[in-house]
Amino acid sequence: MSQKVKFEDVELDYELPPLEIHVTQELITRFACGSLDFNPIHVDPVWAKEVNLFGIGSTIAHGQWTIALMTQVITNWCYADGGRLKSIDIKLIRPVLPGDTVKFYGKVVVKHPRTKEMSFVDLELYADNQNGDKVAVGKAQAYLP
Repeated sequence: MSQKVKFEDVELDYELPPLEIHVTQELITRFACGSLDFNPIHVDPVWAKEVNLFGIGSTIAHGQWTIALMTQVITNWCYADGGRLKSIDIKLIRPVLPGDTVKFYGKVVVKHPRTKEMSFVDLELYADNQNGDKVAVGKAQAYLP
């Protein structure tokens, strides 16, 4: 869907353009700087290896980073055309590690026709790592013009 996003043109099961990100320690550290969350599980690989949280011996990306990227799938899709987020609910399933490549997806599952300014869609969201393991799932609603 490269044309303007409009409620009446969106079909059920429409898949939002996915977003794919390769995760590095630098990316995790930059997010720590932006969020002011310097928990050593995110920014100290030596500490993370010693503590061995989750039995992985590695730093992990912030859960809020995963949530932000799931939200970005929606905003990339509809915000430029006047859409806006109504609600979002995300469940984090497994840690995201440096070296992972995570792909974020969204799909329209229900349409709610209301007035022109109030029509919205329900979205299913999920994110997979390079092994096809789900790292997060969620639901959202977005108003569409």
